[in-house]
Amino acid sequence: MSGVVCLEGIRQSYGSQAVLAGLDLEVRRGEVLGLLGANGSGKSTLLRIVAGVDKPQSGFVRLGDDDAEHPRVGALLDPTWLDERLTCQQHLTIANLYARGRARRGSVRAALAMVGLSAAGRRRVKHLSLGMRQRLALALALVDAPDVLVLDEPLNGLDPDGVLWMRELLQDFARSGRAVLLSSHLMAEMERMATRVVLLSDGSLSPLDSVGQAEQSVTVRVETMSETFVRTLEEAGARVDSPVDGSLSIKGLEPAQVFRAARSSDVVLTHLVEDVQTLEEQYRDATSNRGV
Repeated sequence: MSGVVCLEGIRQSYGSQAVLAGLDLEVRRGEVLGLLGANGSGKSTLLRIVAGVDKPQSGFVRLGDDDAEHPRVGALLDPTWLDERLTCQQHLTIANLYARGRARRGSVRAALAMVGLSAAGRRRVKHLSLGMRQRLALALALVDAPDVLVLDEPLNGLDPDGVLWMRELLQDFARSGRAVLLSSHLMAEMERMATRVVLLSDGSLSPLDSVGQAEQSVTVRVETMSETFVRTLEEAGARVDSPVDGSLSIKGLEPAQVFRAARSSDVVLTHLVEDVQTLEEQYRDATSNRGV
C-alpha cells in the first residue's frame, strides 16, 4: 500500500486553544483508516483540512503518490448543509454539473440506486430522515469517482441494515485500491470496519490496533508449574508473565503453539484462553494514560 494522502506538521488553533499540534498522518491506498477521539479533540477539524475545506495554520497536505496523478477527494462532513428545498435528484444533478460539466440522467439514477434512495429521488431533503440524508450526502461524495473518501460520523442516523450496508460499501471501496478516512464514535463498528485506527488526543495522534491486529495473549493454568515449560515458551519467542496462582500470561504465540510447547514439556494444561484486547479497551487505556 502507498500513501494517497500525507499530512506533515499540521497545526491549527482557535484563539489560544491548540487543536492540532504539529501532527503527521498518512492515509494509504487499500485501507479504511479510523479516527477516534473525544468530543472537541479536533477530529472534524482534521477531516476538513484533509478534504481541503479548511487550511491549516502551518504544515502541509500532499495528495497523491509520487507516480500518480492528483487524486480526487470526496467528503461527507455534515449532512445538515443539504438544501432542504431541493430533491435528492436535484442535488445530484447539480453535483454532476460541477463534476463533469453536464448532468447525466443515468448517472443520477445510478447514484440514487447505489445508496438505496431510488424511491426517494423526488423527495425534498426536508422530508428525509437523518439516515436518508447521510445516504444522499454519501452519494454526493461519490459523484466524481473519488480516490479518497473523507467521512465525519457517516453512521449517524443509520439503522442496523444501513450500518451493515455502509460497512460493506466502504470496505469494497478500499479493496478497489482507493482509501477511506472516517471518524465514528461507534467503536464496535469501527473495530469491524477499519483496517487501521488512530487516536486524536491533546492535538496529536497515536496508533491503536484494529480488530485482528491487536497483540493477543494466551492465559493458561497448569497442574504443576515447570521451568522447562516457561523456557520452551521463551525460546519460541514468547513473553511470559510471572506465574500467579498457577497461571501464566503468554504473549507472542498462538494457542496451538502454547499447547505444543506444553506437550513437549510434559505439562498438563487445565485451562487455556485466548484474549485479544478490544478497541474499546485500547481506547480506555490510551485515554486514561494521556489524561483525557
